[in-house]
Amino acid sequence: MWKKLICALVLAAFLGLQTVNGLYCYTCDSPSSCRSPTSQYCNVQTANTTSGWLRRIHSNVPSIVENSFKCLNLTYYYSQNNVKTQEILGCYYSSIPVCYLSLNVTNSYDWAKYCNTCNYDNCNRNPAGTLSKSSFTIVSSALLLILAKIFV
Repeated sequence: MWKKLICALVLAAFLGLQTVNGLYCYTCDSPSSCRSPTSQYCNVQTANTTSGWLRRIHSNVPSIVENSFKCLNLTYYYSQNNVKTQEILGCYYSSIPVCYLSLNVTNSYDWAKYCNTCNYDNCNRNPAGTLSKSSFTIVSSALLLILAKIFV
């Protein structure tokens, strides 16, 4: 009986670790730096940095400080040839409407936009070659089945 309880607690702690740590987002501020972005923990400092990057090319970025964050992938490119002109990956305050900000850059009328926001670790970049939440769920389920077979 105690073995089952201990195994259940260890498994619950293992599964809960994913949600306790907070949000991590890839971070970069140009097409060249976004070729190798860094992963950073979301906090007020990283969200303020992203807001500063957004203010360089947008005119209506609100000044907000809160403890609710999301990850952002915002890319502007020329629609004629798909060449990226601006790219921002980062952590931002979730109440900022990042996909609906007005551009203030000259010649931006030629730019097309790709904008995606998300709220799980490192979700703001192409997921090819990375572990996803589904992989974590599959491994956890397999571990649970193995433990159930051993102790039942």
